[in-house]
Amino acid sequence: MVGLYVQIVEHVNKMGVFKEIMFDKITKSTIDGTKSAKDFTIKKWKRFIRKRALKRVEKLMAYAQKKPEDYTKEEMRKLIEKEEKEVISTLTATVGIGAVLTMLGIPKL
Repeated sequence: MVGLYVQIVEHVNKMGVFKEIMFDKITKSTIDGTKSAKDFTIKKWKRFIRKRALKRVEKLMAYAQKKPEDYTKEEMRKLIEKEEKEVISTLTATVGIGAVLTMLGIPKL
């Protein structure tokens, strides 16, 4: 009877350690997965914003009848940075308006 009790206790201890190990693995993989998904999303949005800003800069240059060669690297960087901020503010306003309309029950127009 004592031997059976010892075997049961050893089995329960092993299962506790096993559960703890599995919990640690699951937690670590979930956290890692969340971080990688977040990083992926941030990269996607940055790329999207950069592309939009570049299109706007190209349009501005076309209106001004200038070529990219007419600007120095620093001037181009400033133009792109300015347009990126503009794109972000436009997206923020658009998303904000969309959220308000959704809360009011008005479908997107």
